[in-house]
Amino acid sequence: MNDYNYLSIETKLIHHPRPALPEGNTPLVSPIYQSVKFKPVSMAHARDILSRRGAGYLYSRMSNPTVRELEVLLANLQGRDDSLATGSGIAALTAVAMTFLTRQDRVVVFTESYKPTRFLLGGILSRFGVETIRISRDDYDQFDALCKGENPPKLVFLESPTNPALRIHDLDRVIASAKSCQCLTVLDNTFAGFMHHGNFDIDLYVHSLTKQANGHSDAMGGVVIGRGELIDKIFPVAMTLGACLDPNSAWLTLRGMKTYGLRTKQASANAMDIATWLTLQPWAENVRYPALASHPDHEIWRKQNKGDGGAVITFDLRCHESRFDQFFDSLKLFILTPSLGCVESLAAPCLLFFADDLPVNEALKAGINKMTIRLAIGIESSDDLKHDLAQAAIAALS
Repeated sequence: MNDYNYLSIETKLIHHPRPALPEGNTPLVSPIYQSVKFKPVSMAHARDILSRRGAGYLYSRMSNPTVRELEVLLANLQGRDDSLATGSGIAALTAVAMTFLTRQDRVVVFTESYKPTRFLLGGILSRFGVETIRISRDDYDQFDALCKGENPPKLVFLESPTNPALRIHDLDRVIASAKSCQCLTVLDNTFAGFMHHGNFDIDLYVHSLTKQANGHSDAMGGVVIGRGELIDKIFPVAMTLGACLDPNSAWLTLRGMKTYGLRTKQASANAMDIATWLTLQPWAENVRYPALASHPDHEIWRKQNKGDGGAVITFDLRCHESRFDQFFDSLKLFILTPSLGCVESLAAPCLLFFADDLPVNEALKAGINKMTIRLAIGIESSDDLKHDLAQAAIAALS
C-alpha cells in the first residue's frame, strides 16, 4: 500500500501489510484460513463466486479454503465427484433430508440405524408431513413392496455395518429396489470408512468426521459425498441451515486424515484379536464382529468388503442384570462414552445410548438387549485392552 505511511495509527492497526510467500515457497502443512470474510478480486469475481461453487471465497458459511481442501480429499477417497462438509454428521444427514424431502413424501429408514437419524426422520420431519417408514434389516421384502407401490419412497437411509449391532446390508439388493422407483440411496458409511463401498452405485454417502476421520476426539464434523449435481442441490440448503464446518475443525480433521490409514489398520487388527478372544470368554455371549465366521452376515461382508472388519465389536455381557453397571465402572482403559473411531478405546451400553427410543421387540430384533455392550477399539496394546475387559468382567461377576 503506497500511502500506508500516511495513514493514522488507528487505520494502520487494521490495514497493515501482509507478508507474501515467494513463488514455490509453500508451507508443508496447509494454514488454517481462520477468516470469515474474503476479498474478491473485483465485482465481476464477486458475482462469479455467488453464481457457482468453486469460483472463489467470499464468506466462510458458503465456502472456506481449509474446509474445501478437506472436501476435495474426502470426495476423492470415496470415489465421487464432490462433497460438502458440515458441523456434524447429523447436520449432513439433515441437509440431505431437507433437500430431497417435502410434504407427503415417503422415506424409509432401517431400525438398525443411528438413533438421531431415526429421530430426525420420524420425530422431526414427520411433523412437516413427511411419512417415515421404519423397517428391519431383515425385512427387504417390505422395502421391495414399498418400491413397487403407488407412492414409492423418495429416499432410503441405511448404514452398514449398522450401529450398534453390526449387521451388514445387502447393498446390491437395496440399490436395485431403490433404482426401480428412482429412490435415492443414502448410506451412512461412518463405520465402514472412506475406502469402502465406493464401488457400489450409492447416490449419497454420509460420514461423521468426528469419528475415524479426525481420530483424536478434539473436533466435530460431518460430510455428504456424491455426484456433483446432487451436491450442488444440497449446497444452498446446507448453507442456509448454517451448520457449516469451521476451518479449525477442518484443519484438525485434515491433520487426522494423514494417519487415517495407519490408525484404522491398527484398530481393526486389535478388534479382530479382541473379538476372537471374546468368543472364548464365558462372560461374553453373542459376540458380533463382521470378520468372524460366526457373524450372521459374514458372507455378505466378505463379498462387499476388502478384508477390514472395522474397529467396533458388540457382545452381550453374561452376568446378573444388577451388576451390569459395575462392568463399566470397573474399566480402567476403556472410556464410557457414546462415540468411536478415536485412538482411545471406548465402551458403551447399547440400550441406554443407542436404542432407548425403540420398543422392546424392535430393539431385540435389532440385536440389542439390556446386557448388550459396544466396544470401539483404539490403537492401544490389544493385550492391555483384553486384560482391562477381563478384570471388569470379574468385578461384574463377583
